Amino acid sequence: LQLAVHFLVLTGLGRGVLRLDPNELYLASNANVGGPTTAAAMAQAKEWNKLVLPALLVGVLGYAMATALSLSLGPILIRLATR
Repeated sequence: LQLAVHFLVLTGLGRGVLRLDPNELYLASNANVGGPTTAAAMAQAKEWNKLVLPALLVGVLGYAMATALSLSLGPILIRLATR
């Protein structure tokens, strides 16, 4: 269910609001769910050569954002758990 909602929101916003190419949206979804290596492999397998580097960058950016979020959220959750 979570992946279905993710895909519907991504394609809805990407196609409807931002008017992005479907290939870019599919690759962005892959980078968000599977990480940079699977997204780059998908781009290479589909012969979307111009999208290999952006796939890697989006995946690494996702890792960086998740790390920062978890480091800031961790202490808050620990304080809530010890109450």
